[in-house]
Amino acid sequence: MNGLAFQTLAHHAGIVAKIHSAAAVKIGRRVRAVRHHLGISLEDLGELSEVSWTSIGKIERGAQSPNVETLVRLATALGVAPGDFLEDVTADDYGRRLHQVTARDLIAARAQRSGAGPGTGSGTRPGTGSGTESATSSWPGASAGPGASAG
Repeated sequence: MNGLAFQTLAHHAGIVAKIHSAAAVKIGRRVRAVRHHLGISLEDLGELSEVSWTSIGKIERGAQSPNVETLVRLATALGVAPGDFLEDVTADDYGRRLHQVTARDLIAARAQRSGAGPGTGSGTRPGTGSGTESATSSWPGASAGPGASAG
């Protein structure tokens, strides 16, 4: 049996893992790179992170997209910031999106449609004066941590 026939047979038998998304591949490569740099095995990382080593293997191959809790557990065990795994990952890395509009675009369109200038529509955050600030700006309740009163 030639290589192509074997690959096709293996794929149909479910032996070959499918790639979840370009984002999953990027994240998985980063997890693997840090793990290899530290010289620890999948089993070691599984024990340290309390994530099954088989799941970590799937994440590293891009066959599984990790949830936030898993990313935080892996990052903590590896001694890196969880955001390091997500750098330059965008919604486009997850495949075709139905909506190509950002919140900023939506706010600007609403303001234009109502004839109001940016920042005067109901879509702005209180106290910001403009609906086009960066998403990293603070918003009401952002500093409220666990146990903080709601006002």
